[in-house]
Amino acid sequence: MSLNFQLISGDGVKFDDDVYEVLVPTKDGVIAIAEDHMPLLSAGAPGVLSIRHRSSDPARDMEHFAVYGGILQIEGKSARFITDDVTTSEEVGEREAQEAMERAQKLVETADSRQALDEAKQVVQAHTARLHLAQLKRRHHR
Repeated sequence: MSLNFQLISGDGVKFDDDVYEVLVPTKDGVIAIAEDHMPLLSAGAPGVLSIRHRSSDPARDMEHFAVYGGILQIEGKSARFITDDVTTSEEVGEREAQEAMERAQKLVETADSRQALDEAKQVVQAHTARLHLAQLKRRHHR
């Protein structure tokens, strides 16, 4: 069994291959998609998108990407997630992600308007996804 999955960002196609399963962050929580999933169009949420290449792959062998919202489209044996930006595990370090998260949290604390607060919260969500990705990388590559 396989599902053709594409991860597409503003910079182009980041991933395009047949996979066993994809875990996708959505506004309603993380959903698992596999071959012959019911057709679906859903809003993606900031978080970590995880790909299991084969059914026998343990969690430590999954491939992970930080995404910052987007659109998930599923049709039969294919699915795609379209987003503005994608971060791979190679592009992020845990210390840098933690420092960026702390700076983002300070933006929330010092926001002086509703708009500034909303924007700061979006920055926190993005850095939360990057930090989670960095922690997964450390945990799975010991």
